[in-house]
Amino acid sequence: MVTESEAPGDTDGVSTPAYRPYGAPPPPQRRRRPSAWWFVLAVGLMIVGIAVGVTVLVLTIKSFTETDATIPADGRPHSISVETDGDRMVWVDQDYPPTCTIVDVESGEEVRYTGSPDASYTRSSGTREWEGDETFDPGSGDLEVTCEEAGGPIQIGPAPEFKEFFGGIALGIFLPFFLGGVGFLMLIVVGILFATGRPRHES
Repeated sequence: MVTESEAPGDTDGVSTPAYRPYGAPPPPQRRRRPSAWWFVLAVGLMIVGIAVGVTVLVLTIKSFTETDATIPADGRPHSISVETDGDRMVWVDQDYPPTCTIVDVESGEEVRYTGSPDASYTRSSGTREWEGDETFDPGSGDLEVTCEEAGGPIQIGPAPEFKEFFGGIALGIFLPFFLGGVGFLMLIVVGILFATGRPRHES
Protein backbone atom coordinates (compact mmCIF):
# COMPACT_ATOMS: atom_id res chain seq x y z
CA MET A 1 0.00 0.00 0.00
CA VAL A 2 1.39 3.38 -1.03
CA THR A 3 0.67 6.32 1.24
CA GLU A 4 0.42 9.93 0.07
CA SER A 5 3.78 10.75 1.60
CA GLU A 6 5.35 7.83 -0.26
CA ALA A 7 4.04 8.65 -3.72
CA PRO A 8 6.14 7.52 -6.68
CA GLY A 9 9.10 9.76 -7.24
CA ASP A 10 9.50 10.50 -3.50
CA THR A 11 12.37 9.06 -1.51
CA ASP A 12 12.14 9.33 2.22
CA GLY A 13 9.66 12.16 1.91
CA VAL A 14 12.01 14.23 -0.30
CA SER A 15 10.53 15.22 -3.68
CA THR A 16 12.68 14.88 -6.76
CA PRO A 17 12.96 17.84 -9.16
CA ALA A 18 10.57 17.90 -12.10
CA TYR A 19 12.27 17.57 -15.47
CA ARG A 20 11.02 18.79 -18.82
CA PRO A 21 9.61 15.85 -20.75
CA TYR A 22 11.83 14.61 -23.55
CA GLY A 23 11.15 16.48 -26.80
CA ALA A 24 9.15 19.31 -25.18
CA PRO A 25 9.99 22.82 -26.50
CA PRO A 26 12.07 25.03 -24.23
CA PRO A 27 10.25 27.74 -22.30
CA PRO A 28 10.06 31.05 -24.23
CA GLN A 29 12.64 33.67 -23.32
CA ARG A 30 11.83 37.32 -22.86
CA ARG A 31 13.08 39.70 -25.49
CA ARG A 32 15.97 41.89 -24.59
CA ARG A 33 15.20 45.43 -23.60
CA PRO A 34 15.63 47.94 -26.43
CA SER A 35 18.57 50.29 -26.34
CA ALA A 36 18.11 53.58 -24.50
CA TRP A 37 18.89 55.30 -27.80
CA TRP A 38 15.35 54.47 -28.93
CA PHE A 39 14.06 56.76 -26.18
CA VAL A 40 16.38 59.48 -27.43
CA LEU A 41 15.10 58.98 -30.99
CA ALA A 42 11.45 59.16 -29.90
CA VAL A 43 11.95 62.33 -27.88
CA GLY A 44 14.06 63.77 -30.71
CA LEU A 45 11.23 63.25 -33.20
CA MET A 46 8.84 65.17 -30.97
CA ILE A 47 11.31 68.03 -30.52
CA VAL A 48 12.11 68.17 -34.25
CA GLY A 49 8.38 68.20 -35.08
CA ILE A 50 7.76 71.17 -32.82
CA ALA A 51 10.86 73.03 -34.05
CA VAL A 52 10.07 72.49 -37.74
CA GLY A 53 6.42 73.47 -37.27
CA VAL A 54 7.32 76.68 -35.45
CA THR A 55 9.94 77.54 -38.09
CA VAL A 56 7.48 77.05 -40.95
CA LEU A 57 4.83 79.16 -39.21
CA VAL A 58 7.29 81.96 -38.43
CA LEU A 59 8.59 82.09 -42.02
CA THR A 60 5.05 82.02 -43.43
CA ILE A 61 3.83 84.82 -41.18
CA LYS A 62 7.03 86.81 -41.78
CA SER A 63 6.51 86.69 -45.54
CA PHE A 64 2.94 87.91 -45.04
CA THR A 65 3.91 90.85 -42.81
CA GLU A 66 7.06 91.84 -44.72
CA THR A 67 7.05 95.44 -45.98
CA ASP A 68 9.32 97.03 -48.58
CA ALA A 69 8.34 100.63 -47.80
CA THR A 70 5.74 102.86 -46.20
CA ILE A 71 4.82 105.92 -48.25
CA PRO A 72 3.04 108.90 -46.70
CA ALA A 73 0.14 110.59 -48.48
CA ASP A 74 1.74 114.01 -48.85
CA GLY A 75 1.50 114.63 -52.61
CA ARG A 76 5.28 114.32 -53.09
CA PRO A 77 7.18 111.61 -55.03
CA HIS A 78 9.10 109.05 -52.94
CA SER A 79 11.80 106.83 -54.40
CA ILE A 80 11.86 103.22 -53.19
CA SER A 81 13.56 99.98 -54.24
CA VAL A 82 11.81 96.63 -54.07
CA GLU A 83 12.71 93.07 -54.98
CA THR A 84 11.80 91.87 -58.47
CA ASP A 85 11.29 88.21 -57.57
CA GLY A 86 7.50 88.47 -57.74
CA ASP A 87 4.47 90.76 -57.75
CA ARG A 88 4.16 93.40 -55.04
CA MET A 89 1.02 94.42 -53.19
CA VAL A 90 -0.24 97.83 -52.17
CA TRP A 91 -1.63 97.83 -48.62
CA VAL A 92 -3.97 100.71 -47.74
CA ASP A 93 -5.50 102.01 -44.54
CA GLN A 94 -9.04 100.67 -44.49
CA ASP A 95 -10.42 103.97 -43.20
CA TYR A 96 -8.36 106.33 -45.41
CA PRO A 97 -7.63 104.71 -48.79
CA PRO A 98 -5.51 107.13 -50.88
CA THR A 99 -4.99 107.58 -54.60
CA CYS A 100 -1.41 106.83 -55.63
CA THR A 101 0.70 106.76 -58.76
CA ILE A 102 3.65 104.40 -59.19
CA VAL A 103 6.29 105.02 -61.85
CA ASP A 104 9.10 102.67 -62.92
CA VAL A 105 12.16 104.95 -62.72
CA GLU A 106 14.15 102.94 -65.28
CA SER A 107 11.51 103.01 -68.02
CA GLY A 108 9.77 106.21 -66.95
CA GLU A 109 6.40 104.51 -67.43
CA GLU A 110 3.57 104.38 -64.97
CA VAL A 111 3.14 100.97 -63.38
CA ARG A 112 -0.22 99.40 -64.08
CA TYR A 113 -1.97 97.34 -61.46
CA THR A 114 -2.32 93.68 -62.45
CA GLY A 115 -5.51 93.26 -60.46
CA SER A 116 -6.94 92.59 -57.04
CA PRO A 117 -5.32 89.96 -54.78
CA ASP A 118 -6.48 86.35 -55.06
CA ALA A 119 -8.06 86.55 -51.59
CA SER A 120 -8.97 89.09 -48.93
CA TYR A 121 -5.90 89.95 -46.82
CA THR A 122 -5.93 92.11 -43.70
CA ARG A 123 -3.20 92.76 -41.18
CA SER A 124 -2.62 95.05 -38.22
CA SER A 125 0.32 97.35 -37.63
CA GLY A 126 0.24 99.71 -34.68
CA THR A 127 -3.12 101.46 -34.63
CA ARG A 128 -3.81 100.85 -38.32
CA GLU A 129 -5.66 98.08 -40.10
CA TRP A 130 -4.08 97.42 -43.49
CA GLU A 131 -5.99 95.82 -46.32
CA GLY A 132 -4.48 94.30 -49.45
CA ASP A 133 -5.72 96.54 -52.25
CA GLU A 134 -3.93 95.95 -55.58
CA THR A 135 -1.02 93.94 -56.96
CA PHE A 136 1.50 94.99 -59.61
CA ASP A 137 4.65 93.88 -61.42
CA PRO A 138 7.58 95.82 -59.90
CA GLY A 139 9.43 96.06 -63.22
CA SER A 140 13.00 97.19 -62.60
CA GLY A 141 12.38 97.43 -58.84
CA ASP A 142 13.30 101.13 -58.72
CA LEU A 143 10.01 102.95 -58.22
CA GLU A 144 8.73 106.44 -57.57
CA VAL A 145 5.48 106.56 -55.61
CA THR A 146 3.28 109.63 -55.19
CA CYS A 147 0.13 109.55 -53.04
CA GLU A 148 -2.39 112.38 -52.88
CA GLU A 149 -2.85 114.13 -49.57
CA ALA A 150 -6.50 113.11 -49.38
CA GLY A 151 -5.99 109.75 -47.72
CA GLY A 152 -3.68 107.78 -45.49
CA PRO A 153 -0.27 106.25 -46.11
CA ILE A 154 0.26 103.05 -48.04
CA GLN A 155 2.61 100.12 -47.63
CA ILE A 156 4.21 98.12 -50.41
CA GLY A 157 5.34 94.56 -49.86
CA PRO A 158 5.45 91.08 -51.42
CA ALA A 159 2.09 89.93 -52.76
CA PRO A 160 1.01 86.86 -50.80
CA GLU A 161 -0.39 83.88 -52.67
CA PHE A 162 -3.36 82.05 -51.22
CA LYS A 163 -1.99 78.53 -51.82
CA GLU A 164 1.48 79.29 -50.49
CA PHE A 165 0.25 81.24 -47.46
CA PHE A 166 -2.42 78.86 -46.25
CA GLY A 167 -0.33 75.88 -47.35
CA GLY A 168 2.45 77.14 -45.08
CA ILE A 169 0.02 77.56 -42.19
CA ALA A 170 -1.37 74.05 -42.72
CA LEU A 171 2.13 72.56 -42.97
CA GLY A 172 3.23 74.37 -39.81
CA ILE A 173 0.31 72.80 -37.94
CA PHE A 174 0.52 69.33 -39.53
CA LEU A 175 4.25 68.67 -39.07
CA PRO A 176 4.31 68.97 -35.25
CA PHE A 177 1.26 66.69 -34.97
CA PHE A 178 2.69 64.10 -37.37
CA LEU A 179 6.30 63.95 -36.18
CA GLY A 180 5.29 64.51 -32.56
CA GLY A 181 2.64 61.76 -32.83
CA VAL A 182 5.11 59.29 -34.34
CA GLY A 183 7.62 60.12 -31.61
CA PHE A 184 4.99 59.75 -28.88
CA LEU A 185 3.80 56.35 -30.16
CA MET A 186 7.41 55.20 -30.43
CA LEU A 187 8.01 56.33 -26.85
CA ILE A 188 5.04 54.25 -25.64
CA VAL A 189 6.10 51.12 -27.56
CA VAL A 190 9.73 51.39 -26.46
CA GLY A 191 8.61 51.97 -22.87
CA ILE A 192 6.49 48.79 -22.89
CA LEU A 193 9.29 46.74 -24.45
CA PHE A 194 11.76 48.11 -21.93
CA ALA A 195 9.47 47.32 -18.97
CA THR A 196 8.73 43.75 -20.10
CA GLY A 197 12.13 42.85 -21.54
CA ARG A 198 15.07 41.25 -19.83
CA PRO A 199 18.24 43.23 -19.11
CA ARG A 200 20.52 43.57 -22.11
CA HIS A 201 23.55 42.21 -20.26
CA GLU A 202 21.88 38.84 -19.75
CA SER A 203 22.83 36.10 -22.19
